[in-house]
Amino acid sequence: MSTRWYHRLMPDADQLRAHKSLQKFGPALQNPQLWRLNRRSARAAVAVGLFCACLPIPFQMVLAAGLAIGLRGHLPLSVALVWLNNPLTLPLIFYGNYQLGLLVTAEDGNGFSASQLLEQNATELASQLGSLALPLFIGSVLAGLASGTIAAFLLEQIWRWRSRRRWQQRRRQR
Repeated sequence: MSTRWYHRLMPDADQLRAHKSLQKFGPALQNPQLWRLNRRSARAAVAVGLFCACLPIPFQMVLAAGLAIGLRGHLPLSVALVWLNNPLTLPLIFYGNYQLGLLVTAEDGNGFSASQLLEQNATELASQLGSLALPLFIGSVLAGLASGTIAAFLLEQIWRWRSRRRWQQRRRQR
């Protein structure tokens, strides 16, 4: 893997170690395996980062860091991939996850409109938003598992293909 563009894009290890929310992991952040990029660590980081990016929870970065530490994935890559879920992509991702959750749970999607939500009192609103939670959560977990697994598999195949190609080029040069 080309390291020039990688080092330009990835956050600095010292910056990540100093991040306030990652201080909870303490000495685990000193493990040098978390900062080395190889095929195994990249595969784990991609799976963890994309899984966490699909979840509708706060502090996705902390969850991704914890899972990367547990699976010995590349910490900066897993944390960076969480940021694919940003304010521009958030509605699309969560709407797709909600639709997937409706499909899996076989519930009918109650069409919510802004005018309906404004006309209701707080208890009715809370009960309707609660009915959104289960399909959204189930769809998010399934989408995260699927996207993480597919991306990790594709990364593994591309990495092997590039390694074979470089090996063959070196052999031809000799």
